[in-house]
Amino acid sequence: MGEIKKESRKDLLAKILAVIRENPGIRAAEINRRIGREHSWSLRATLIKRGLVRKKKDGAAVYYYPGSGSKDVGF
Repeated sequence: MGEIKKESRKDLLAKILAVIRENPGIRAAEINRRIGREHSWSLRATLIKRGLVRKKKDGAAVYYYPGSGSKDVGF
């Protein structure tokens, strides 16, 4: 039987950060679609807490941008 390899949290954080860097102003649903996950709120919250990502609300919409600390990434 084939073994299903699960991505590590570190790999997922790096993948989300790369998607946001390549697509500033991206919305959560598009991030989830691009990384192949149903939800990523806890991962996005981790990146925000670390200063690697910032979010901007515009009414009900939330947009994600690279944060000031996103140049030096060390998970």
